[in-house]
Amino acid sequence: MSITRVQDKNEQCVEEQAGGEEVAEGGFSLKERLFDIRTLVSLAIAAAIIAFVFRGFNIDPADTWRQMQRINPGMYILAFIIFYATFPLRALRWRILLRNAKFPIDEGHRSWASVPALTEYIGLSWFANCVVPAKLGDAYRGYLLKHNGGVSFSRTLGTIFAERLLDMIVLFTLLVVSAWSVFGTRLPPSATYVFSFGLVLVVAIVAGLAAMRFLSPFIRRCVPSRLNGLYSSFEAGTLGSLNARSLPLLFLLTAAVWMCESMRLFIVMEAMGGLGLSLPTVIFVALMGSLMTTVPATPGGLGVVESAITVVLSSILGVGAAVAAAVTVLDRIINYYSIILFGFILYLFSKRK
Repeated sequence: MSITRVQDKNEQCVEEQAGGEEVAEGGFSLKERLFDIRTLVSLAIAAAIIAFVFRGFNIDPADTWRQMQRINPGMYILAFIIFYATFPLRALRWRILLRNAKFPIDEGHRSWASVPALTEYIGLSWFANCVVPAKLGDAYRGYLLKHNGGVSFSRTLGTIFAERLLDMIVLFTLLVVSAWSVFGTRLPPSATYVFSFGLVLVVAIVAGLAAMRFLSPFIRRCVPSRLNGLYSSFEAGTLGSLNARSLPLLFLLTAAVWMCESMRLFIVMEAMGGLGLSLPTVIFVALMGSLMTTVPATPGGLGVVESAITVVLSSILGVGAAVAAAVTVLDRIINYYSIILFGFILYLFSKRK
């Protein structure tokens, strides 16, 4: 990657921090964000994508509902439990990143940085990501830590960027391994686009990290003076959080998170009586759907994730369209709609928001 591209990438990161600073200073107004024109447009796009998939594949909503009624309630509840078990795992990983970045989380009584508190911040930020576009929940999470712990907002965003780096590397690695197990060297053309998108994300985020590490003096000279302090804190949070001694544990926790995400979808399918798909195949579908949540055009990847999972199940793996749609809806009830419900309750009663 050329120096110019690296400079552009890091200036973009700084500009995103500057945008997030609005959240850091003014907080997060759900009502204002929810009725913002950008949110309404993104929801309209999501609805259009879902309608297009249903019409394009001739999916009968009544048949989809009948398929959903086959669900085993006990196993479906287990899928819920496995999904929500990832939140404390994510919180523990974030706590390690914060400690590595020299946040004062172990001095005295630091309830604002305990695993339960960090789990609450993550839950609130996921709720924000599910109701507004552009991944604003990440900025909101940085605000929550600043608000409750009195720490640097930009430095906190650096630890969240490091977290995203771990997620993308592990997710993409597991995606490649599962795809190789299922398809070998004959990857379906439609899946190639997903891999290309994931590869671009991984390369971009790793290039940004490498630029911080090796081109820091050059980048600091290029960053506008009004944003220099923000960038310096962001860089310190990112590089400091990725301590080499803790990387094995961080990667292990990240792998555990994504395997739980995959097992959630596997259990949903088993709760419907099983679709005859192997575990590697389900892992591929689950991780591909998770990758689509990174698309910032709609809240929580709404519409994009549903269409991707339904298309892969029906077009590539030969699952009936109504069954594929039923699996997709049941899975999204867990990892999207339940977050809106429980997140809204948490947002109403949380003392840390």
